[in-house]
Amino acid sequence: MQARARSGLWRNENWRLLWIGQSVSATGDMVFTMTVLLWIATNLAKGQPWAPAAASGALIATAAPVLVVGPLAGVFVDRWNRRRTMLIADAARCVLITSLLIVPLLRNSIPIGVQLGILYAILAICSCFAEFFGPSRLAVLGTIVPAEEQPRASAQLYAAFSTAQVIGPPIAAPLLITLGVQWALILNAASFAFSFWCIRTIKLPAESAGHEHQGRAGFAAEFKEGIRFFAANRVLVTVGIGVVIALLGNGAVNSLAVFFIPHNLHEPATWLGTLVGSIGLGAIAGALLAAGITGRIRPGQLFWLSLAGCGLALIALSRSTSLATAITFAALLGVGAGVVNSVIGPILLAETPANMLGRVSAVLSPLMQLAEIVSMILAGVLASTVLRGMHFAIAGLHFGPYDTVFAVSGLLFLLGGLSAIAPMRRAGRPASAEPVSADAGDGQAVAASD
Repeated sequence: MQARARSGLWRNENWRLLWIGQSVSATGDMVFTMTVLLWIATNLAKGQPWAPAAASGALIATAAPVLVVGPLAGVFVDRWNRRRTMLIADAARCVLITSLLIVPLLRNSIPIGVQLGILYAILAICSCFAEFFGPSRLAVLGTIVPAEEQPRASAQLYAAFSTAQVIGPPIAAPLLITLGVQWALILNAASFAFSFWCIRTIKLPAESAGHEHQGRAGFAAEFKEGIRFFAANRVLVTVGIGVVIALLGNGAVNSLAVFFIPHNLHEPATWLGTLVGSIGLGAIAGALLAAGITGRIRPGQLFWLSLAGCGLALIALSRSTSLATAITFAALLGVGAGVVNSVIGPILLAETPANMLGRVSAVLSPLMQLAEIVSMILAGVLASTVLRGMHFAIAGLHFGPYDTVFAVSGLLFLLGGLSAIAPMRRAGRPASAEPVSADAGDGQAVAASD
């Protein structure tokens, strides 16, 4: 299998450029995100009672545009030249992050509120550009990678993103302490510049003639067309439901793990980093596993199998009473999550014409963000109110508030996976149609579904 990957996917220079550029960019993003949170907590809002709210503001500034801009961005992504969109997004984010250097340079000259306002505004605008970049990257991947290699390419790309999530946070704190926040800003800006160069170097087929923006129905009509297409496609709806379920469970773990460790595992909460890190390492393994077996098992089958596997792992995690057992099942949960995330891209490419990719992605992206936000809020509220102090036993098994939320989330995963068996039976099969240029924004089809 490794020999096949080297002889096919990794000999594809365009793919290598995309993978390397996105790997560097993702690592820069993770270092930057962690540094910003530490910067606010230890510098800008140091010693202030509102410091936690200020740190949360940075996360909100990043998340909010996904809900507002995401659904609208898809229409424009489907209209525009995809590579040009990616280049503009990378260049803009490079300039925006570089402009943040003014905050540490003038920190003694401007009020803290203004400093935070500048930071939040830059984060929000960068997040807006990311909503245009992501769907365009998917379309470009569908152009430069043959249909039969797309599942492996998507898995390798997600493995790179997962690796960035694991190695980025440990780099952030030493970088901030030893070199200062300005170097984290420079590093992230440089990562966008490097991504820009890689995308600019990719050799795409010439833009197809005859696909100019003629006879367009207007923004509202195109927006509704994308929603109707998504809602009418059984596979895409199943992916949407599966992703929402997965993020509901993920949000519950992220919100309550810090309480689950001392309450159920009887260990200090300082083990949180280890438990969460094991999920991240599992996600890397899951992505690499998906890359290795996509030639034998179709993405649609992997989707429901990994959802069900996540459910079983999360239920087992909820019953854990020792740290070692919990880390093991957390890693297995990460493996399942890594596979789920790796196969979504190939399924979208197989089910969606190229001229609809932006709008279909723009339906999924806000759903994912909203599910994650709702899950964090819901899990915290339930554990603090309805389930607070709750203890009961069924068939000799004892349940408390945190393990109950985990177990219910696991059951949702499991039900989501089982319910996806029939819709996903044929999903993700490469189509016979040849991929066409992502430089043309419309009128093309990439790997249409069976």
